[in-house]
Amino acid sequence: MKTYRCLNMKFLVVAFLTALVAVAPATQAFAQLPGSIPQHGEAENANGAVYLQDTYSEARNGGHLLGVWRGSTNNTVWMSRDNGTPFQIGGSITYVSPTVVPWGPTAFMVFHTGDGGGIFYTVVNQDGSNWGNWYAIPGNYTNLPVSAAQMGTNSYQVYLVYHGLGNDTRVFGTWFSGQNGNWANGATINGGLTNSGPGVSWNHVTNQLVVTAQGLDNQLWITHQTLGASSWPGWTATGASTVDTPHSVACSNGNLIVSILFSNGNPAYAIFDGWANQQSGWSTDTSIGPVPSAVQLSANGNTVNSLYSVNLHVAGQAPLYQAGWKQIYSCP
Repeated sequence: MKTYRCLNMKFLVVAFLTALVAVAPATQAFAQLPGSIPQHGEAENANGAVYLQDTYSEARNGGHLLGVWRGSTNNTVWMSRDNGTPFQIGGSITYVSPTVVPWGPTAFMVFHTGDGGGIFYTVVNQDGSNWGNWYAIPGNYTNLPVSAAQMGTNSYQVYLVYHGLGNDTRVFGTWFSGQNGNWANGATINGGLTNSGPGVSWNHVTNQLVVTAQGLDNQLWITHQTLGASSWPGWTATGASTVDTPHSVACSNGNLIVSILFSNGNPAYAIFDGWANQQSGWSTDTSIGPVPSAVQLSANGNTVNSLYSVNLHVAGQAPLYQAGWKQIYSCP
C-alpha cells in the first residue's frame, strides 16, 4: 500500500557528453526488470484529482507526504500535504515543474525555477506551517527543472543539480550547508553536458549522490560521488536513449531504479547496483503512455513508484493532463 494514497480511484485513461572521455560500452544482454509492471496506475489525490503541466513530484518525511506540481491553467506552484487541499506559498511564477525533497527529520524543501531563470526554494514544516515566501539561491540560474536530494537521513544538507541557463548545456551542482547554512557557488560536474535538466538522488546504503543526465547524444549518462569526496568521477554511458530527464531512486538494499523516456512517450525502467552498474534490461511501460514529460521516481519502504502525467483527451478541448502513480518494483 502506498501511504497517503486513495487507492480505489482508478485512472480515467488508461551527445555524447562531449567534454567527457568515457566511451559507451558495448550493448549487454540483461534480464528485464523482475516482475510485471501493473497495467493501470492510480490517480494522484489532493482532495480530488490533480491536474497539472509537466511532471509531478513528491517526498515523504516525518510520517507525512508532500506533493508539488505546476498548475494546469496557471504557471504557479501548488502543493498538497497528506493528500489534502492544494495550497500555495507566496507568489510563484514558473514555466517548468517544481520538485520537493525531505529536509531535516520532519520538514520538506521545495524548489522551482522562476520565470527569469532564478532558482527559488522554501520550506514546509511537519505541521503544515511554512516559511511564507520563496528565497532565491544566489548565483545559480537555469530555465529548466532542477532536481535535489537530501544528503543523508534527517540531514539539513541538500544537493541540487541543474542545466545551465539558456544555451549553456553544462551540468551544475550546488549544495545547502545545513539548517542555518548557505548555498555554495554552483560548479560543473566533471564536464558533463546535457540536453535537459539532470536528475540527482541519494543512496542511503552506499552513502553516495547519483547524478543522471540526458547527454548531447540523447544517451543516459551516470556519475556518482561518495558524500565528502573532493571531486566527481568520470561519467558512464549506458547505451540507452532518452528524450527527457532520467531519474533514479535507491531501493532499501542499495540497488538503483532508473527511469528514461523513449521518443514514443513510453517510460522504461532498469535496475543498477549501488555503484551505477546496470543489472537488468529496460522494461517498457506501455499502459500509461504516451506521457508528455519525464517520469519521476519515489521510494516508499520496499516499493518504488513512478510519478507521471497523462493527457485525458477531452474531445473539443485543449489537452488536459492528470497526475498519476503506479508501483513498478518491489525491492528484495
